[in-house]
Amino acid sequence: MKKYIIAFLLLVISFLYIFLSNETGGARVFVNLMTFAGIYGLAAIGINVHFGWTGLLNFGHAAFMGIGAYVTVLLIPHSLGREGVVISSGLPLPLAILIGIIAAALLGLLLGLPTLRLRGDYLAIVTIAAAEIFRLLVRDFEDLTGGVYGIIQFSDSLQSSRPDFITRFSESHNISPAQFWVGLLTWISIIVVLLILSRLKKSPWGRTLRAVREDEDAVRALGKNAVLLKLQSFMLGAAIGGLSGIFLVFNYGTVQASTFVPVLTFYVWAALILGGVGSLGGPALGAVIFWVIIAGTDSISRFLFESPDGQQLAGVRFVIVGLLIMFFMIFRPSGILGKKEELLLDVK
Repeated sequence: MKKYIIAFLLLVISFLYIFLSNETGGARVFVNLMTFAGIYGLAAIGINVHFGWTGLLNFGHAAFMGIGAYVTVLLIPHSLGREGVVISSGLPLPLAILIGIIAAALLGLLLGLPTLRLRGDYLAIVTIAAAEIFRLLVRDFEDLTGGVYGIIQFSDSLQSSRPDFITRFSESHNISPAQFWVGLLTWISIIVVLLILSRLKKSPWGRTLRAVREDEDAVRALGKNAVLLKLQSFMLGAAIGGLSGIFLVFNYGTVQASTFVPVLTFYVWAALILGGVGSLGGPALGAVIFWVIIAGTDSISRFLFESPDGQQLAGVRFVIVGLLIMFFMIFRPSGILGKKEELLLDVK
């Protein structure tokens, strides 16, 4: 009960900070933060399935987010690359999103088949390498992915489904209707995903996954296929990551290789560590707190530097996030909503 009270108080403090530090644009800043928090929270839920449920160290989650985003956007009307080549035909958006999610799961299958027999630290190395290979490939295949110029003019496929009352409400509160719609859909997706995962976690399959995390040899001794179970978990977490990547690029309105850099995975892990490994709602809570902290770094940067540039802002963010992770790993290693036993990891 105590940890839920702490979580509630942290949320209240976070929301008060948002509105008190932005007297004229509090609603706009709130929607912006909650949209990014939802996207990163959804991605953290995917990593939580990997690590919190099964003990799989995935440090290349950006690849799953990226493949979901690129596949989805390439299947709907868009404008491509430096020349702005317009692709005016495409699949319905729900079908494109479904294919993007499946593509992310298939990438998980492709990576998992040869690597899930390895120890946890080797799997981490493989996923880091896979994320970098993916980023370099989409950067270099300009004819297909737009290269460094990316893909634009695809957001209408999502925004055309926005109800009129959402537009009226957003405009009356000085909020971007497009971002509000993306954020709302993201948090609806989080609720749906958490409901599904809640059922799975209580199922025999979910309990077996946690047994794999705690003692893989014992699971094998009981006649279970531990590698197959880890592969299923890896694909499920990858699919959730792919969905979060789709929302990320619709929020930006553009898809570029530079979006899916290693720091993206680092931030998602930070949200998971803050919220609590192994808990259902922890990743989403951690993402909200994480993005409030990110917003607070801007104020700290302005205090430290007279006119901070992008590089200085990024440096301050890295320092603060790093110190925060160190603090939690020392004094609260299980995170806000996590349990200590979730950190007892067997990565053989």
